[in-house]
Amino acid sequence: MLKSELVSKNPLRAFDQNHDGGLAPGQTGLIAARAGTGKTAMLIQIALDNLFRGNTVLHVSIGETVSHVQAWYEEIYRDLALGYDLEMARNVWEEAVTNRLILTFRNNVFSVETLKERLSDLVEQNIFSPRVVLIDGVDLHKQSRELLDSLRAYTRESGLKTWVATRTHREDGELKEMVSPIEDLFDVIVGIEPNSNGLSLSAYKNPSAKEGEEVSVTLDPKTLLLSTK
Repeated sequence: MLKSELVSKNPLRAFDQNHDGGLAPGQTGLIAARAGTGKTAMLIQIALDNLFRGNTVLHVSIGETVSHVQAWYEEIYRDLALGYDLEMARNVWEEAVTNRLILTFRNNVFSVETLKERLSDLVEQNIFSPRVVLIDGVDLHKQSRELLDSLRAYTRESGLKTWVATRTHREDGELKEMVSPIEDLFDVIVGIEPNSNGLSLSAYKNPSAKEGEEVSVTLDPKTLLLSTK
């Protein structure tokens, strides 16, 4: 009951690319935002949505610790489950985290080849086999197109569903201008920007949406939970 309700009412349904929800196998999505504007919170809500739908999720964090990422998950889930039966919420949580694995990389160590090696070891040793990969901490100011191109190729050949949360910088221009040169590398692109009402989401690329249809999704500035306008 709780899982199905959280899935059906999730504002992320606005970005579904197939009937199963979320990205289709082999697709790559991008979340672009400046520091402190909710990209990690949105990425975690994508992770939880996939976990509730029975997908195994690998969360890759660049520059953060495992405990820091775990704390993010616990806080977001606590707010999502607020008002539901506590025992039911606890059972859903315990089931979900068994299908999640968190890996961390130092900023100067992460590469697609390193990720492939780590993931290959996990699968071959029957430790963990993800269907969804989330990568948090890619910096568009510092990372090259080559890295993102390699990630897209790997996602396609492996049939994974990959989301990337990337940090942008004000001095590099508007978000839309920042993602325009790499638009061809992603199937879905979402930007998060502050406005007078909090944090709004803009779908720069969302093929499943009807032509001219706007995404009516925001991030609550206090809880950082997704909501519809």
